[in-house]
Amino acid sequence: MSKIHVHVPVAETVASIGRTARLWRLGGLTPWQLIVRSVRGYRENHFDARSAQFAYYSMLSLFPLLILLIAALAQLPLKGVLDNALDAAGEALPEEMDKLLTGQIHDIQARSTFSLLTASLGVLAIAGSQVFLTITEGLNRAYGVVETRKIWRVYGLAFLLTVAASLLLLVAVVLMIVGPMLSAWLATMKFSIPYLSTILQSGVRWGVVCACLWIYTATIYCLVPNVKLPWYWFSPGSAFAVVGWVLASQGFRLYVENLASYNTTYGALGGVIVLIVWLNLTGAVLLMGGQINGVIHRAEVAQAGAGR
Repeated sequence: MSKIHVHVPVAETVASIGRTARLWRLGGLTPWQLIVRSVRGYRENHFDARSAQFAYYSMLSLFPLLILLIAALAQLPLKGVLDNALDAAGEALPEEMDKLLTGQIHDIQARSTFSLLTASLGVLAIAGSQVFLTITEGLNRAYGVVETRKIWRVYGLAFLLTVAASLLLLVAVVLMIVGPMLSAWLATMKFSIPYLSTILQSGVRWGVVCACLWIYTATIYCLVPNVKLPWYWFSPGSAFAVVGWVLASQGFRLYVENLASYNTTYGALGGVIVLIVWLNLTGAVLLMGGQINGVIHRAEVAQAGAGR
């Protein structure tokens, strides 16, 4: 019996890796065919409108999430947790959005109460679930299926994914603190390696962000569509979502900081406008990743049917 307990997880892992490798064959499609079908599906499924819906509900759930996140971070026995988290966020976000979030976070710190935490939890449960319901509708369209699951299962899954995303964000924030703490510890040592501190801080932070995005997208693309799908360690859709989000975020940051002047145009609303656009980009990349996996899945089904 002990041998079974040892070898079954290994066999499952090997099988999962094999499934992932087969997925990268793109269902017999060429890369160009995959691109064309994915872009066409994105347009036909109106994912531009769904990404706007994603941004709206994400905006509603963001500040309740910040309130709960700050309350959780306050319980950690670490110094400078929040400041380090804000520094890490400042590296990835446009200046206007960074100022908006920083100001809101400091305001939340000053006014945090039990009633505020309770209200935030309720708003997050509702708005956060709507975020995942939007993703569910979009991915079902990408896979060409209709929703047949019971409504309580769909809403329950959306709520659980909201909780999981919140916990994953908390873990990511804590892990991003490791870089500065490790570099500070190395600074007290007698040896010194040029640029090691910068490499650790940036490398750890971006590594954590990419790892959390990978887990987030792999879980969503596996559980959310109304299709029985196996777990893929790293699907083409997840690869696109992770790389696309990093490039879109950094490109948008450079655009805002060097070409656009939202504060001049919109005044105090500049940070809000930037945040909404960034959330829209995030939703678009996430849905496009699901569309890519959906195109491959449908091509595999068609290929299997033709081979019978």
